[in-house]
Amino acid sequence: MMLTGKNAIVYGAAGPIGTAVAKAFAADGATVHLAGRTPAKLDRLAAEIRDAGGTAETAVVDALDEASVDQHAEAVGAIDISFNLIGHQQTFGTPLIDMNLADFELPVSTMVRSFYLTSRAAARLMIKQGSGVILTFGGYGDPAANLGGFQIGFGAVEALRRTFALELGQHGIRVLTLQTGGIPEAVPADFPEQAAEAIAKDTARRTMLNRAATLSDVGAVAVFAASDQARALTGTALNLSVGAVVN
Repeated sequence: MMLTGKNAIVYGAAGPIGTAVAKAFAADGATVHLAGRTPAKLDRLAAEIRDAGGTAETAVVDALDEASVDQHAEAVGAIDISFNLIGHQQTFGTPLIDMNLADFELPVSTMVRSFYLTSRAAARLMIKQGSGVILTFGGYGDPAANLGGFQIGFGAVEALRRTFALELGQHGIRVLTLQTGGIPEAVPADFPEQAAEAIAKDTARRTMLNRAATLSDVGAVAVFAASDQARALTGTALNLSVGAVVN
């Protein structure tokens, strides 16, 4: 098991991707600290992890609130892995010139704010131990129309990720992105069925292998990225787009 003895915080753990990553971390030996805003969902996930033989703790944390993030990190103590997977409000379908400013800037500000706060909190503790891994999810590919500030937010987080990698490398801290072309399995269950099927087909169509990455794929790559097997990787993205984004 590649993460035995590691402490991992997963923000947004109750979401589809957060759940997949948290279970994968726990299955590979990490103690997983499940952070989010919905206690009941976090408790259910923790029970599933424990039933499978893993170790999990839960905490209500607002990843957009400085005090909430800092206090939780201090309570955890030693942090080896931090992965921000919180969800973001989306305003799709409107051209940029027709959007109001508030809708445009909301995903940009929340993405940057949450990644900054969670990464800063983890890094301050990781510096003391001389090691750690900070992960983010999304990356940035070719621009797509009518996504509002969503893709722009990912681009801003990528710039922040690069800067964190540069500044924290001297302390033995690695900072990586898991880059995606879309995970159809992560579409909310209450999403209209026809629209969800269209998203799945379009995501697969844009890949080189005619299939989209799965939640299982994300979990497996996250474990690798967080492990010492990836010790030579920092300041870069691990491309899970199945060829939809060519590096």
